[in-house]
Amino acid sequence: LYVAEASIELLSLAGSLYLSQACLTPPALFLRLLVLPLAVVCLRFVWSLRLALCYFRVQGVDVRTAINRMSSVHSRSFWSCSAATLTCLSCVLMVWHAIMFLLMTGYKYESNEAFAVKYVLGTSAFFVIVNWALWRDFVNHYKDVHDEPEDLRSLYAVFKLHKSKVIQLFKYQDLELASQVVAKATGAAAAEEGAAKLPTTCAVCLEDFTSTDPVAQLPCGHVFHPTCAHKWILEDWRCPFRCSLDCKKQEASEQAAGEQATGEQAADEARPAEVDVEAGR
Repeated sequence: LYVAEASIELLSLAGSLYLSQACLTPPALFLRLLVLPLAVVCLRFVWSLRLALCYFRVQGVDVRTAINRMSSVHSRSFWSCSAATLTCLSCVLMVWHAIMFLLMTGYKYESNEAFAVKYVLGTSAFFVIVNWALWRDFVNHYKDVHDEPEDLRSLYAVFKLHKSKVIQLFKYQDLELASQVVAKATGAAAAEEGAAKLPTTCAVCLEDFTSTDPVAQLPCGHVFHPTCAHKWILEDWRCPFRCSLDCKKQEASEQAAGEQATGEQAADEARPAEVDVEAGR
């Protein structure tokens, strides 16, 4: 809606600018009066077009493509900010078109200027009504919710897991190929072990993977259908096999704790030796 309205308003303002420069006097005054609303409409058109393109880019595509195409533009806060910004721009345009309408009603024109004056008068009045309607629609339907619903926060958290590569999306055939390459490099025993580690069935929906299926690999290495993994994580926030989603961090902290304990133990063993040396002296 905003893209279509901004396109029509942009063309109308361009027509008003052309007619004012060709027919009305002084042309410099009308140039100053029309450049500002033209710039505001261009800004609103670009902003609305960006929102529309970002919306349609994730419609009707597979999960992997949608995750890769998503960005901060798809967050609820950005859309709320965009709605408020576009409404503020509509208010600016509504006031500016009203000023233009009042100025043109007092303009004394010649016969050769009649069409240009009537065109500017008509478009100004029309877009005052249009921008007022957009403002009223925002006032009547916008609801300011300070806290996002729990499901939206969870979905955005899953999205951030994908962006931080905690959850990685692959084609199942790519994982098969990778396991075969590793198997050839490490020998027959490793080949059997690698084949055993790569599941052929999703443990959540119990359906077999096909070579073209997109799969989600969690940090623990377990593989599931992306939709199955997302539904499970939103419910339990763990791998379906009860593994942590932050197992790399957990392993690092356990390793650091082990090294710290080893250092303390070595220090404790070194203290008696120092005492004995001092006693010998």
